[in-house]
Amino acid sequence: MKTILSKYTLFEYLAGRANPLERRLVEDWIREKENTETFNQWLMEYETRTPQFVPDQDAAIKFLLHRLETDIEPTAETSKSAIQNPRPNFFSTRSNSFWLMAASVTFFAGFGWWFRDPLQYKTYQTAYGQTTDVYLEDGSRVALNSNSKLKVPRFGFDDAVRNVVLQGEAEFSVSHTIDHKRFVVKTSDDFQVEVLGTTFSVFARPRGTKVALKSGSVRIDYSQNNERKEVMMEPGDLAVVDHAGAVKLARKQDTSTFATWKEQRYVFNATSVKDIVAMIDENFGQKVKLSNGEMAQRTITGNFKTKNADELLKTISEVLDMKTEQIGDTILLKNQ
Repeated sequence: MKTILSKYTLFEYLAGRANPLERRLVEDWIREKENTETFNQWLMEYETRTPQFVPDQDAAIKFLLHRLETDIEPTAETSKSAIQNPRPNFFSTRSNSFWLMAASVTFFAGFGWWFRDPLQYKTYQTAYGQTTDVYLEDGSRVALNSNSKLKVPRFGFDDAVRNVVLQGEAEFSVSHTIDHKRFVVKTSDDFQVEVLGTTFSVFARPRGTKVALKSGSVRIDYSQNNERKEVMMEPGDLAVVDHAGAVKLARKQDTSTFATWKEQRYVFNATSVKDIVAMIDENFGQKVKLSNGEMAQRTITGNFKTKNADELLKTISEVLDMKTEQIGDTILLKNQ
């Protein structure tokens, strides 16, 4: 049964004024994962209204990890002991500073590992066929392609590096800061793009990783065979990660074509049907199969404006003299 909770009840709980029944209600509500984002927002609002304590985020995360690594699953005997000898009620303590710290940090450890990521990051996610612009607190803009996810620090860029995490595809227009704070886009533990102020596109899908630089300069840090390496890029460069994990640079490319999806436009330059089919799956969630292997190697060149997968497939099939057939949730592309 879904637990319903009001913001007022949570605030009373955080202030230590909740009765036992209300405390139980709040704790049941917090355990439901779908309430995580709402809880974080309300907690932030509460702390903004009562700013007696400013948490040390680094120390908080270290403490949280230590608690999670050393906690022992309670046995029936220890649970019984806890009931007979309850711990002191911290909610009734006079120290607001202590409680605010508990609400910000140790509170999460008591309710599971899933709070660790939402505590640190706010996530922006697009659905299939949807694009959006995300404006960051430093003035940077991120155009997020469909079926993509961007994670940014929930409490702002307080560290020496502006770190964000990308899954999918995005174009970054990074603002330079007075204190020359670096901007880092991580796509995995083994690959990141580091800049000061520039415009570039990052493609990080399961079928590969690419970086196209429009202006400024960036450095790619990556790992290959457990060895850390780096590559410097200049405007017009296209960096592609090959199957061996190495980064290959292609100079003097038309990088303006790498984010045309912002205008619902797709530019193909001798692009194989195989790659187009994969792109349709990534951007629109539409599965497309080819009737034979030869079709996968055919290429197409052109500039196509489209709102959905059906329009794009119709255009491609007409250009290549093919036809489409709907089979369940999959579209079969075959020769006329």
